[in-house]
Amino acid sequence: MGRMKFSEIAGCSAATILLGLALSPVGAHATTLSNLIAGSTLIQGDVTFDNFAFTDFFDSETPFAGDRPVSASQIEITTAATASTVSLTATIAPGISIAGAPPGTNLDHIFEFFLDFTVSVAAPSTRQIIGASLGGGDLSASGDAVSEVVFAPGGFSIPGDRLEIFEAPGFVPSSASSDSQSLTAASSYLFEGSIEGNTGVGGMAGLSTFTLTFDLAGNAPPGPAPVPIPASLPLLLGALAGLGLLHRRPRG
Repeated sequence: MGRMKFSEIAGCSAATILLGLALSPVGAHATTLSNLIAGSTLIQGDVTFDNFAFTDFFDSETPFAGDRPVSASQIEITTAATASTVSLTATIAPGISIAGAPPGTNLDHIFEFFLDFTVSVAAPSTRQIIGASLGGGDLSASGDAVSEVVFAPGGFSIPGDRLEIFEAPGFVPSSASSDSQSLTAASSYLFEGSIEGNTGVGGMAGLSTFTLTFDLAGNAPPGPAPVPIPASLPLLLGALAGLGLLHRRPRG
C-alpha cells in the first residue's frame, strides 16, 4: 500500500482521528485465562474480576487418547456490562469434543477442569452483588454422555445452592441451559467452578463457552466523561486543509 500524502492526512484524517477520540465507544474487556492466573485483573466499570485460579484434571495424570486436556491459554475470558449487570464469559478454543470410551476398560473418556475467581465492586462505588445466573453455554451430549458446568457462590466448602447447566440424555431432567439464584447482598463474592464431561460407549460430549452474569443493586457511578471536541477544531481543520491546498498548488 502506498504512503498517504500529507494533504490527504491534513484534509480528512485529522477530523477522523479527533472525532474518533471523542465518539468511539468503550468495548468489552478480554484476555486469556493464562494472563489472569498470572496476576492480571479484568475491570468492567466499577466491577473487578481477579484472584483467578485454574486446575486441569490432567495436570497430575496422563489422559487416555481421546480424553481432553485443557490449557489456561486456550480459554479467553471476556467481560461486558449493562446498567444493572456485569457478565463474564469463558470461551474455550478449540472447543472441547470427546467421544466413546477407551477400548478394553470400564472408564469413560473425560474432560474436567476447575476455574475460580473473585468478583468485587470496587470502592468508591456502593453497588452490591445481589444475584447470579449461569447460561449462554453450548454444552452438548448424546448417547451415554454427560456435560456440565457448575459454580458455587462462596465456594464449594459452603453449603448452599449451586449454579448448574448440563446435558445428560440418560438422566431426568436431561438438560438445563440456564440457572440463577439470589445472593445475600455483598460487595464481593468468591466463585468456584467445576467444568466436566464424560462419555461411555457410543456417547459424545462437548463444550466451548458459558457465561456468568451478576445482578447489581444501586446506581452505577458515572462513567468517564467523553473527550470534548475542542472549540478550535474547525479552525485547526481549516488550517490543515489550507496547507493541503498549498501543497497541491503548481509552482510557477
